[in-house]
Amino acid sequence: MLSNEDIKKITEAQIEAQKEVFYTKEDLDKKFSRLQTSVDSFAKDKKYKDEEIPVLDRRIKKVVENWIDKAAPKLGIKFNH
Repeated sequence: MLSNEDIKKITEAQIEAQKEVFYTKEDLDKKFSRLQTSVDSFAKDKKYKDEEIPVLDRRIKKVVENWIDKAAPKLGIKFNH
């Protein structure tokens, strides 16, 4: 027959084994926090791509068109934009 001490040891061993298999609330909170930080980072990158890249694209296009406007007559090429 098992003594109270034996039952206590078995119970403690089971609790320790479960800690290796199951996450605690604190573990889940940490993992969720890291996940949320990652998602926020992706959202920030997407916002940058959606808002800033079109502005940069227009600026670059304007610079290139200005350069072509200056170079085309010197090369004898007609350029319409």
